[in-house]
Amino acid sequence: MKKLLLFAALGVIGYHLYQNGFSFFAPKGAFDSNNKPLVVFFSGPGCDAYCDKVRSFLDARKIEFEEIGIAGPDGAPVANKYGVTGFPTTLVGRQEVRGDDLMKLTSVLAETYGRQVLSRKESRLLSKHFDANGRAEVVMYATQWCPYCKKQREYFADKDIEYREVDVEASEENKQQYAALEAGGYPLIYVGYRRFEGYHEGDLATAIKEVAKAGPMR
Repeated sequence: MKKLLLFAALGVIGYHLYQNGFSFFAPKGAFDSNNKPLVVFFSGPGCDAYCDKVRSFLDARKIEFEEIGIAGPDGAPVANKYGVTGFPTTLVGRQEVRGDDLMKLTSVLAETYGRQVLSRKESRLLSKHFDANGRAEVVMYATQWCPYCKKQREYFADKDIEYREVDVEASEENKQQYAALEAGGYPLIYVGYRRFEGYHEGDLATAIKEVAKAGPMR
């Protein structure tokens, strides 16, 4: 019984690590022969509700995608040419969305294909992360009491990164804006369309450079 409980606990921990970006393998990316990003959705046994949620989301957006089942009959993830080892996972070019985080998937699709994939509400909401010229800004949704927010401010200061902070508790408007982004904690950071939950360092700095190179919002 103790072994079963241990395996169950490890399974839950593993899934949460997977959803938050931890993996022993880096995805190889999905592109066509002209190097245009493709959308590949990875499913497997036991993820019915989660997979249906993502699949329905992509269908509703009229996003063309390939679906690959990556698990054998015993339910264990198997290797594949894309380097993805868990499910559900959606690969959009080199960006990987794990689990059923639809807001993150929305952000990745918008960054890849432009705002035409967004609803009017999403377009209004995410446009707040760009300046008047359509250039991506670094925006942090935070509170005054959050220790990770304080740490993130210190990181921005240390790296001389310009950012705009939205104090979620400072006004009802800020609170509603944060709620609409469906985040699970603080800080929530956007670099244009690109979304980061929790404290980040190197991957955030890399994103800032990549998004700056991409030019104004499409």
